[in-house]
Amino acid sequence: MDLEKFDILKRNYEKFIQEAEKAINQESAKRQTRSVWFDRETIEKLLAQTDPKQGGIKIYLGMYDERTVSERDDAERASDYIGKLTVVLTASNENQDPGQETMIVNGGKVCPPDC
Repeated sequence: MDLEKFDILKRNYEKFIQEAEKAINQESAKRQTRSVWFDRETIEKLLAQTDPKQGGIKIYLGMYDERTVSERDDAERASDYIGKLTVVLTASNENQDPGQETMIVNGGKVCPPDC
């Protein structure tokens, strides 16, 4: 993908999500998630659980709430993440849903605030 189209995709999302946040949450609108970063070791551990030819990473979109924010390692900032979008990575063969907890990873660095 060329950088210009990548930039356009990001800007389209940012405009949409800012407008949606303001429409839904008015004064309490959050600076919504722009990206989520996972380290190489995490990705390699997931890929190691898949078939070398049919395996890959399946990405799910989600949003933190009071129940799920405990998935974050930084409990002192948990309230900063409530209502923020996240991605969950799963080890997957041929686009299958995960069959066990070791195949699911959440807790990447959410930007903002971790930019």
